[in-house]
Amino acid sequence: MHGRKRVKPTAEVEKLRKEKEASKIKEYNGIVAACFEKKNKCEYDKEAFMLTTKILSQNPDFYTIWNFRRLILLNEISSDSSEEEKQQKFYSELLFLQEVFRLNPKSYWIFNHRRWCLDTMPDPDWKSELDLVCKMLDMDARNFHGWGYRRYVISKLSCIDSDAINICRTEFDFTTTKINQNFSNYSAWHQRSKLLPKLVKDEQFDDQEKKNLVNREFELVKSAFYTDPDDQSAWLYHWWLIGREIRHISILGAYYDPQNRQIILAFDDEVGMLVPFQVACKNDTSQLKVVEGHWRSVSSDSDVRMHGFVWIFTLDMENDFVELVVTVRPEWIVSSHSEVKLFRNVQMNCHIGQSFKQEQDILLLMSPQTLTENTAILSPSPRFREDILPMTMQERIECLKCEIATVKELLEIEPESKWCLQTLTILLRELKYISGLNAKEAMNFDEEVITICDQLINLDKLRTKRFEDLRSKAIFETATSNLIQTSPDVPQEIVFKDNISLILEQFQFTLTSRNLTLIPTPSILLHIRILDLSHNKLTSIAFLSNLIHLQEANIRNNCISSVSGVNNLKFLRVLNIQSNLIESWGVIKNGFVKWQGGECKVYVSGNPFIDEAAGSELKWETEMNEVAR
Repeated sequence: MHGRKRVKPTAEVEKLRKEKEASKIKEYNGIVAACFEKKNKCEYDKEAFMLTTKILSQNPDFYTIWNFRRLILLNEISSDSSEEEKQQKFYSELLFLQEVFRLNPKSYWIFNHRRWCLDTMPDPDWKSELDLVCKMLDMDARNFHGWGYRRYVISKLSCIDSDAINICRTEFDFTTTKINQNFSNYSAWHQRSKLLPKLVKDEQFDDQEKKNLVNREFELVKSAFYTDPDDQSAWLYHWWLIGREIRHISILGAYYDPQNRQIILAFDDEVGMLVPFQVACKNDTSQLKVVEGHWRSVSSDSDVRMHGFVWIFTLDMENDFVELVVTVRPEWIVSSHSEVKLFRNVQMNCHIGQSFKQEQDILLLMSPQTLTENTAILSPSPRFREDILPMTMQERIECLKCEIATVKELLEIEPESKWCLQTLTILLRELKYISGLNAKEAMNFDEEVITICDQLINLDKLRTKRFEDLRSKAIFETATSNLIQTSPDVPQEIVFKDNISLILEQFQFTLTSRNLTLIPTPSILLHIRILDLSHNKLTSIAFLSNLIHLQEANIRNNCISSVSGVNNLKFLRVLNIQSNLIESWGVIKNGFVKWQGGECKVYVSGNPFIDEAAGSELKWETEMNEVAR
């Protein structure tokens, strides 16, 4: 009782309690052993059934016993049993489950067994089940097991009730009631997200009715996060309601290297190759014919890892052709992100003149074009919950601006609301993507996101890494904006700015002292020769494998603990990894296994394994000579 001092039990009382518990445990173990003996002997009799009842009445999460109980029930209901007998048997089982629910109303196995009973019995009473789950949610409105079971019951009712539209409306109103009772009811918000598209479809709203409905949804979530801005439930529903554009995978550039007989493809996303891209060629007189060769990702030491940002195709033939063609189709690749897709069939080709064949260090640009044979692929990507509200791009932009204003208004009241700040970053990045901003406007958006991320890093120590990565993405996008441009053919895609044949000169990229934790799109740095990323917080240099022309890399004063991604960089001459977290010579040696380049100077002082006073430079030469051998 409240207000009473708690008295510590005496040693004698504690001893009696433990003896009683030991007796119960012994009895329970005996019942379990007897039940398993029945199970092993396939004895599906009444005694076995009673044993399962005793066990599950004490431990309703013992799923093996539930499985055995189902076998017993199926054995009892023979083919000779009448429909009435089967119905009565399962009705008794449902009553037993209601009793067991009292022990644990959030047990997966109880709900699973109840579903099985209802699906197996001749005439289940779905309306009674709905009444039962209503009572369950009245007791605990946030029982997500109960909400999942409710969706199951409603789906069954919809199949037998001709008035399915009213069922959907009733359920939608039910979620409104539960949300108004408690804005923190995430399960009710989730249920609402399942019902809203169905409601719009079933009731055949016109565009204005859809807009009115969605506006009411925005008002509801606004009320919720103004009431409690630190509760995640309404914010997550708001994110779902806003939706995200499906990004286009871009081919940043496609090139042919005549000297090495290689085709180079650079994507703006890490893609997997499901089917090898088709390569064909023709000479002065012949038609296009398929070229033999093999594709590999530069991120891989072998052909096993079939995904990456940059792909290289090595031809198994000499340069005795005048035109080279590469075809990439959406069904041949898979993105590393569910919201990113290739939306068109792309064909890239270049003409190879005789003057190029003997030149050194030349990349020939392969010009892309969209194939018109598959017009379905060319349809625009879905936007803003297309299943709820059709919206033009301009309307989408205005909606995002309105929501940004709403969130900023709340931030004036709650400047340290983590969910409010995080939502603002999502809205800003979404608006930046779809607005077609110029470089300066895009930079302003990125700077605002960077500032917000700095706030979040200080406010939310448990999610520091997430916000550091988001901040790094914004910084990288700003820093590389001069390397890329909007595709002249497809506004939703980007390409390298150098739309001419490229002579491999020294291109330098510097991004130092910005606390970068990752390089999100290393393929954008494909043409970089001199790289300076010193004084950041990078933990890996595996991204360097995409910089296939890299000559000098300064990664000093970061958090690197391994040397990966450099063994294929045949032009690399200087690698500065001083003052990192490398702990052994073996890590350095492993990084240069199968080294394909020439002489490379590697600066390693300031790492934990270096003892400056013990003649480490001599030891370094000895160790690396072993790698060379």
